Amino acid sequence: MRVAIYCPFLVSVLLGAVAPGLGRRLPPATATRLLTAAAVAAAAAVSVSLVVLAASLAGDVPIVAALADVRPAGLAASDPVPGAVGTAAVVASCLLLLNAARIGVLRLRALLDARALCRDVGGGQGRLVVVDDDVEAVAVPAAGGTILASRAQLAALPPAERRALILHESAHLAHRHHLYRLVTDLAVAVDPLQFRVRGAVLYATERWADEAAAAGVGDRAVVARVLAREGLRSVAALPPSPWSALAMGGRGARVVPRVRALLEPAPRQRPGLVLAAAGLVAVAVLTAMEAQADGEAWLDHAPSVSDQVRACSGPSQDQCGMVSPVGAVEPTGE
Repeated sequence: MRVAIYCPFLVSVLLGAVAPGLGRRLPPATATRLLTAAAVAAAAAVSVSLVVLAASLAGDVPIVAALADVRPAGLAASDPVPGAVGTAAVVASCLLLLNAARIGVLRLRALLDARALCRDVGGGQGRLVVVDDDVEAVAVPAAGGTILASRAQLAALPPAERRALILHESAHLAHRHHLYRLVTDLAVAVDPLQFRVRGAVLYATERWADEAAAAGVGDRAVVARVLAREGLRSVAALPPSPWSALAMGGRGARVVPRVRALLEPAPRQRPGLVLAAAGLVAVAVLTAMEAQADGEAWLDHAPSVSDQVRACSGPSQDQCGMVSPVGAVEPTGE
């Protein structure tokens, strides 16, 4: 196995490094789709590399070697991966799978809690539910989608800004931004090297909703004013709401860059950046496939137990050993 097996890890680091810039410079919808797809592809490539590296320990585990019909001694002798690297790959694979399972369970629990909350407040099917709690407006992706807003917050906004706020939250539900974020969370859970992609997708989905609201009201400055107001409300340390962990609220997304983006012309498509990012991920996928092929070739060329048995049944069988149940050859000489 050549250096190609380590390329997906490098690509994940590079993807994490360029993700924030792509989220800012590309149109939000394009950035969201591109970064989500890239995160999934990079995570898959890294997973393949980890599996191939972990499989290099087969020569040290007689039972695994027997199942693969190879001789442990011959397999270990031809192993191109240091034992410490293979062991680290096994440990990392187990930890990352547990982390991904943990994220999946948390998201499922949050979805069930959101459904219960929507039933309690009478939400569902894109309804707007006004509550007395002084909290920021949020979009809860459950029971058909529900927008929860504070009575005091809506009363404090002029009609145009109130409409922009509702359009922003409606865009989160209409474009299923929670799914992009969930997929990215799972990809980062199994490939933490690209951890900055998660923040970039969060920012891109918020910008996507900003642009949808601006198109709906026909005035980008109106949406910028709403964001500025909400930013000040967040600084005022609003009390946490029971649904804040379930909603699509943008507390984690930076408000100031979003306001600046709305005060400038809408970002234009940049095919060069898209192709560069796609090419970067393609390198990860191709090198992972090459590493997998190298691993399969390594196993195919390893001395097999059946070959040893056939050799020992020939004229020179007095020089052969007895094949043990686990595939190791034991000398028969006295």
